[in-house]
Amino acid sequence: MSLLTIIKSKYLWKHIAIQLSIVIILLIAVYFLLSVYTYHGEAIETPNFTGLTLEQAEQTAQAYNLKVVLSDSVHFIDKPKGTVVSQTPEPKHKIKPHRTIYLIINGFENEKVAMPDLRGISLRQAYADAELFGLKIGKLTYVPDISTTVIEQLYKGKPIKPQTKIAKGSVIDLIIGKGEQNEKTSVICLIGKTLQEAKDLLSAASLNIGTIIADKTVITSADSANALIWKQSPSCKNQTPVSLGSYVDVWITKDKDLLPDNEINL
Repeated sequence: MSLLTIIKSKYLWKHIAIQLSIVIILLIAVYFLLSVYTYHGEAIETPNFTGLTLEQAEQTAQAYNLKVVLSDSVHFIDKPKGTVVSQTPEPKHKIKPHRTIYLIINGFENEKVAMPDLRGISLRQAYADAELFGLKIGKLTYVPDISTTVIEQLYKGKPIKPQTKIAKGSVIDLIIGKGEQNEKTSVICLIGKTLQEAKDLLSAASLNIGTIIADKTVITSADSANALIWKQSPSCKNQTPVSLGSYVDVWITKDKDLLPDNEINL
């Protein structure tokens, strides 16, 4: 049979057509299989897990056809225990379904630090050392003594020894000597300040926050944190020096109309 006859043969072209059809079908099948396997064309935004508990995060991930894995824990004093503080990938990042999201949560227990020895040093140095260890200075009590240094350090009203393990962020009260000169200080004006700002100012002046009187606008702890001081006792007008460690009572409100225009007690 001649080559020309073979080329003109209907059987040959029919066979070639069948082979091409099989190849095309296989290519289409592979394409769709790969699309299904890799979720071709599908992409979702990573949900925000921040602030959720691990259980809530798992429920949210399931709703988005995702997986979550706890990768680490950290310690933040100002964040709720056991909640997500960080994630990888970050929120709104484009990802494929069934992707694993790695979470970092705020530990259930506060990080422990070794209590430093603040005794025998100045108040200024005590503040610096306490901050270095992640601790806060609370109530200051001045007692008759020839020195003006820290005499005793207290935790929850009881003396605490150096190197004792204590939760980071704990408040340490100090007993300080008055010195031979029985030093006094001026009253600090706290009008228009938040409670935290007032505490910082008073501590720097060797004074203590006294009674806190909230009006009807202050209901929750968040209200208390954001409220402003509109009155204090002793008044800002008091020019008489007060003893170190004295208390200043404050009145707080969220009603800014109560604040004196000149921030001086009326």
